[in-house]
Amino acid sequence: MPEAGTNNDLRNLAARITAAHGAGLFPAMAQYLAAMLHASEVLIGEAVDEFHARTLGVSLSGAAQPNYTFALAGTPCEALLRADGGDGTEEAATVDPAPDAVNATPSGETGYFGMPLQDGGGRVFGFVCARSDGTLDMSEHQHCLIEIVAVLLTTELQLQRAERQRADLDSQLHKLKTELESVERGEVVAAATGVHRVPAVAAAPLNLDDTESTGLHHVQREHILRVLNATRWVIEGNSGAALKLGMKPATLRHRMKKLGIARLRQQP
Repeated sequence: MPEAGTNNDLRNLAARITAAHGAGLFPAMAQYLAAMLHASEVLIGEAVDEFHARTLGVSLSGAAQPNYTFALAGTPCEALLRADGGDGTEEAATVDPAPDAVNATPSGETGYFGMPLQDGGGRVFGFVCARSDGTLDMSEHQHCLIEIVAVLLTTELQLQRAERQRADLDSQLHKLKTELESVERGEVVAAATGVHRVPAVAAAPLNLDDTESTGLHHVQREHILRVLNATRWVIEGNSGAALKLGMKPATLRHRMKKLGIARLRQQP
């Protein structure tokens, strides 16, 4: 009969993995662990900051519950996320891997286990806690299944963290692009009207020392070319490109040389 129970647990795990996607994996695995371990409560979560954590999946008395944020102080989850010099925040904390990490039962609590979710380098990304009204006597195959679940949860949690970081970078890139476009529009208008004005973001001007490896190199070259064409390649004087670009003629010539800008001779 133990073999039949093992097969049922494997089939249930496979079914839940197949049905769950993305963030839905966490509540699905909380329900799975609660059923397999006969636990009255299972929490899967991650740290928010040094003092708080948020759940990603909750099973209470066999029913899925909404996620929530809670204070770590005095909870078993605090010990799972804590590391020397670390706080378990977005910069993942590091802990010393323990041989019995899958069944880290606090003294006097035979109906509890806590499992840190960590990568191969020991960096903690989250936690799983389970509690039972009785004892949690896990068999060898249940240990193996929990380890499989831990790998799945850690992978998904790392993926979500990477997606959040990518979203932050996309937001920063969009902000920079908007600022650059605003600067360029203002200078093009100044070149067309002959009225030079300080860009709206004068406190953070374009870095004219940027090289071709930066995103500004191409923008600078195209902008200078547009102003030169608008002034018929006149560099000096009140109608010259240097004044409209807000730089000295010698500086503009140096910039043109550095950017490889040269007026093509007309064919006879």
